[in-house]
Amino acid sequence: MESTTSELKVSLSTKDLVIYGVTFMIPVAPLAFYGSFLTPANGMVSLAYLVGMIAMLFTGFSYATMAGSYPFSGSVYTYVQQGTTAGLGFISGWGIVLDYLLIPTITYLITQSFGKSLIPGIPGWVWIVALVLFNTVINILGVNIVTKISWALIALQAFVLLAFVVGTVTALIQGTIHPNVVAFYNPAHFNFQGVLQATGIVIVSYLGFDAVSTLSEEAENPYHSVGRAIILSIVSIGLLFVFITALAGFVAPDYQNLNSNTAFLGILDRVGGAWLVKLADITIILSFGFASGQEGQTAVSRILYAMGRDGVLPASLAKLHKRYQTPVVAIVLVGLVSLVLSLALSQNMVSNLVSFGALFGFMVLNLSVIWKFYITGQHSTVGDFLKHCLSPLIGFGVSAWIFLNLSLDAKLVGASWLAVGLVILLVKTRFFTVRTPKLDFTSKD
Repeated sequence: MESTTSELKVSLSTKDLVIYGVTFMIPVAPLAFYGSFLTPANGMVSLAYLVGMIAMLFTGFSYATMAGSYPFSGSVYTYVQQGTTAGLGFISGWGIVLDYLLIPTITYLITQSFGKSLIPGIPGWVWIVALVLFNTVINILGVNIVTKISWALIALQAFVLLAFVVGTVTALIQGTIHPNVVAFYNPAHFNFQGVLQATGIVIVSYLGFDAVSTLSEEAENPYHSVGRAIILSIVSIGLLFVFITALAGFVAPDYQNLNSNTAFLGILDRVGGAWLVKLADITIILSFGFASGQEGQTAVSRILYAMGRDGVLPASLAKLHKRYQTPVVAIVLVGLVSLVLSLALSQNMVSNLVSFGALFGFMVLNLSVIWKFYITGQHSTVGDFLKHCLSPLIGFGVSAWIFLNLSLDAKLVGASWLAVGLVILLVKTRFFTVRTPKLDFTSKD
């Protein structure tokens, strides 16, 4: 298939990509999700975040390897397609599309919940409709607008987290709270399977590194900047999550007594008072509804753009806005789907479903690196073995371990979604009697 003559606008530096990834992963995410992790992890939330970071770091190395060879939009879809076969690439990309459709949904549902708490007079559906409309318009205007908003919201999130850290350190100095390891190891209720179940939900907090790879064609020097940004975003956000939840364990070792819906807000109240709780409410609304909602829509629209450009999905998805050079049809479609899902599903339901496609895609991508660069490629040094075999094998193993511990509902819905993708592929290839559409990158730099 001939490559398209329309191209996305190049405007992003390495720093922009890192900020995009970190903002997508939402530094204040533990403030909203903490209560959801407490019960399955038996209070060991830091351990769940640490396991998630390790899993994603090895997978991040595989992403960096692929990004250095294939600096194009499409994420897992493009990498697996180029590393193995076009059919497997489509199924892997189709799987991760499920998560990216659910990410804006869960951010809107979280924003709705905190918005109703902050301003009870505004119905929840009003928050959702307003956010979808605003984020869709911003995405059409261009990813550089999204990154500017991201910079501003990063500063607000940093202030809230700094206030929490200062309040916690002050309480430690005053002796009103004491250090402990309950966030890492709770001997009375240790259950690593529960930690893995919590990690399965935690994974959504790390998806920003994959979102970085969807912007390869909009990045300056993508052969180097995308891989660097992926690793930097995983490490920086992972360490932050572990640190913040460890301090939360200091403040509230009696985690069983916390309200699961507002657990971290209760912790903030203990160390900062009502003003910090109110500021955190506002920050969560802005960070989830605007920053993560926008960036989730940006990421999935680029994957759909790549699939439309290849011809495996309708070509209209690859249509770019004449002025802003953004995939306008894909952006609007994602906005509509997010709106419907946000109005139809509950937060708990979406939370249980959101990691299936990502973990499936990560497993296949890690195996693709082994196949492309180690089994069928040149490998003569110990470095080749570590980079192209051992590291992706560890990434695959940890992702598979977490994948197997996902809830039954997540597995059933995820398997059904993959079945739909397989049907699309069968129809497109006439039961594999014709080749799966695949974009030819050989004419590109």
